[in-house]
This record gives sequence, structure tokens and C-alpha cells, in this order.
Amino acid sequence: MSDVPQNTFGPPPATAGHLPPYVAPFRSPKGLATALTALFGLTVGVDLLGAVFDANVWRLMDETLSGGSATDAELTRADDLQLVGGVLQLTLLLATAAVFIIWFHQVRRNADFFAPDSCEMKSGWAIGAWFVPIGNMWLPYKVAGEVWNASTDGAAEARRPYRTPVNVWWALFMASTVVGRFASSAYDRAEGVEDLKQAAGMMLFSDVLDAVAAVFALLFVRKLTRMQLDKAAARQAQFPPMAGPWS
Repeated sequence: MSDVPQNTFGPPPATAGHLPPYVAPFRSPKGLATALTALFGLTVGVDLLGAVFDANVWRLMDETLSGGSATDAELTRADDLQLVGGVLQLTLLLATAAVFIIWFHQVRRNADFFAPDSCEMKSGWAIGAWFVPIGNMWLPYKVAGEVWNASTDGAAEARRPYRTPVNVWWALFMASTVVGRFASSAYDRAEGVEDLKQAAGMMLFSDVLDAVAAVFALLFVRKLTRMQLDKAAARQAQFPPMAGPWS
């Protein structure tokens, strides 16, 4: 992933004796993207581990329904492994969400540097949109789309990078969120062996889907970060730092 020589730099220098309107300086999102690369990688691994634990529960319930009998030790171990997997997933979710929102806010502020007033959603929405009931199902996606457009290289519309990474990331994120809630609810309502088998199957599907969503979230983060770094490098080459208040 390319980078610009400096972590931050301001807008183009003044011309004809006039200062340009102030915009926040560009700040490289590369460090945050690197942290997210590690966190999303861990998320994929833990999700797949959770899927293995879910498959174990499904197998034990299936054997029981088929006339076999799982021992108390096997059932206790399966339950404990699922609990460990759930704790690991929740811990990673909180850590990843915190870093992702910081990165998301940073790339949104950088969008103002590249194209002032091009985004309808103000930079504060990069954080607040996630906490709006119901609205958080589409507001973050709107912010992401506006940031993506502002971070393109300015080529003609037909040559701009497709928004496929944005669309696929958001679709999978929403799908994994909805399926995960249904799976958790199924576990809470489960009363018998058949119910536990079905709930384990749903949890297995949910964990696999979440792992796939994490992969595409990572692709989205790295693609958008690279676009911003490349555009910032081109901007700095066009307007090299000069002595003065905007240097």
C-alpha cells in the first residue's frame, strides 16, 4: 500500500495573495488500516473456530436424535467451547468496531480535504450513524458511498473505481448481523434436542457468514485507504509544501 511522504499536510498554497478556505489537513489512514487488517484477520480465524464448535454441538444433537447418547462430559465440553468462542468473538467485535469507527471518521474527514462540500453527511455522521436506531441499517452505507466518491482520482465517471467493495461489504455486514440475531434468539428459545440442533446449525451458518463479511470488510478498508493515499500523493505532487501558513 503506497503512502505519502508526510502523515499530514494542508490544502494547496494560497494564490494571488488570498488564502483558500480552511479545511482539515489530510491524515494518513494507513496505520488504522494496518490495525484493522490484523483485527479482521483474527475475526475470520475466531469465527471459523466458533463454527467448528457449533458443528460439534450439531453433531452431538444429531447423534442423540439418531438413537445415540452423548455423555455428560461431551455435552459439558461442547457447551464450554461454545462459551469460549462467544467470549472471543465479542471481545474482537468490540475492539474491531472501535478501531473501524475511528478509521471511518478519519477517511470521512479526508473526503473534505479532497472534495470540500461533496458529502451531504457531515463528518460527525461517520460516528453517529452507527448509533441511530433503524437508521444504522443504511446511514453508514450512505457515508461510505460519499467518501468513496470523494476519494476517486477524478477520472471520468465511466473510469472511476466501481463501488462493488462498498456494496458487497455492506450487504454481507447486514446479512451477518440479521442472521446472527436470529441464531442467538433460536438458542435462547431452544428447549429440546431438536431445537438445539437447529440453533447450532443457524449459529454455524452465522459464524461462517460473519467470517466472509470480515474478509470483504477488510477488502473495503484496504481499497479505500489505498485510494486516499494515492490521491493524497498526487495532490501533494501537484501542490508541494511551501513556506507560509498553509505549509
